[in-house]
Amino acid sequence: MILVDTSAWIEFFREKPSRMKARIEFLIKDNNTACICGIVVQEILQGIKDDRTFHSLKQRLLALPYIDSDTDTYLIAASVFRKLRQKGFSPPTVDCLIAALSIQDKLPLLTLDKHFKQIARHTNLKLADL
Repeated sequence: MILVDTSAWIEFFREKPSRMKARIEFLIKDNNTACICGIVVQEILQGIKDDRTFHSLKQRLLALPYIDSDTDTYLIAASVFRKLRQKGFSPPTVDCLIAALSIQDKLPLLTLDKHFKQIARHTNLKLADL
């Protein structure tokens, strides 16, 4: 299983071919190993303007394996933020939560967001190869 971040999904939903699009298609179609979490679902769906696309995309996303958060997830996220802040970097709270889910469930994270490289450098976050 690989947790797919919002930035990767945005690239996946673009019309033009890309390495990320091919990677996610492989994860979904050939392996069923792309998973998603609540905050990523929210970030994707809140950007959808029309109702038909919203409902269609919601069904597609919720058909994927889903990783849920719990109290420990938020404690890990807080520790991630604090550790990076001590290094002089204040990552976005949402990114700390996504990283915490990935760390907690021992799942590599597929992303295009450069914040996660910094997070991975100072935590147990593993990034998936593109």
